[in-house]
Amino acid sequence: MTRSPLRDGWRVLRRAPASMLTEVAWRWTFGLAFWATLYYGFREYFSSIEITNVEYAAMRSLQPYTWMAITARVMVAFVEGLHIIGPIIIPALVILWIALASIGRAATVRALSDNDPQTNWLATIALNFARVVLVAVTILAYLGCGIFIDVLLGDPARHFTAAILLASVALIVIVFIWSTLNWFLSLAPIFTVGDGAGFFAALSRAVDLYYTRANAFTSSAFSFGLIRTVLAIAATIVSLLPIAHYGGTHVRLTVLIIVSVSLAYFAIADTINVWRLATYISFIEPEPAPPVVIMPDPVPPVLLPPESPAPQPVSEPDDRSTPANANPVVSTDDANR
Repeated sequence: MTRSPLRDGWRVLRRAPASMLTEVAWRWTFGLAFWATLYYGFREYFSSIEITNVEYAAMRSLQPYTWMAITARVMVAFVEGLHIIGPIIIPALVILWIALASIGRAATVRALSDNDPQTNWLATIALNFARVVLVAVTILAYLGCGIFIDVLLGDPARHFTAAILLASVALIVIVFIWSTLNWFLSLAPIFTVGDGAGFFAALSRAVDLYYTRANAFTSSAFSFGLIRTVLAIAATIVSLLPIAHYGGTHVRLTVLIIVSVSLAYFAIADTINVWRLATYISFIEPEPAPPVVIMPDPVPPVLLPPESPAPQPVSEPDDRSTPANANPVVSTDDANR
């Protein structure tokens, strides 16, 4: 039987269906902590910013340029607030993400593993820390490309088209490099958690696994990408329907439906992510043996005795008739004549 990545991943996922809840739990825990931290942090900061009555009146006028000016002021205040509370919030969120990601990934891989897992916690934490550093380096690289383009063109305002083109090319290249390295860093924990491999050994085995099963990785990436795309389109359509019907009359109901659909989408996306992880784990396992079909012992044929001819019925002689071969009885008088 030809191996199918999705079918093999589903077979591995069936070992521990509760791992999907584990994935949703640690991701949503970080999401709630992230948004709660930003909300309370910036609420305390923005509470110190006063909005004058003139600005309130300008906001009620609904003039586009007025809204643009207010938006610009809010963005400046946001950046200033980020400079003030960022050195406290960002390290706290980074530490929280590394801890939750390490514990959550270890829990899912250990549950899906077929053998006795030996977790290298230090290497697992180092991989997640490397992913955070990679994000920071990516942002700095893009900013550096912007400075280089500015110096190269001299006056970007006079070469606006060339500046946009070079910035777009730089963004595509940097995002491609980031996504590739981040993918290998997210694949390596199946070796640090399942086999206890070190940081560099896990990365090396992840690269070797990719080149060994390149076709399987490509097939699974296309399949899961298609599933995610269909899911995103369906969630978008379902979210737009209440806006078209109730957007102007039932605002709260519309917001409630959109939030519910979004949460359902994120939950399903997280479960699909566990399915993809189970598929990757199936690549390092030997091919399952085909099921053994036990044939029953042949039953010997039953030999029946030969059929004997049926007995012919014997007819009784009829006293009232004379047989054809019987001799007639001749009287004496007739013989003398």
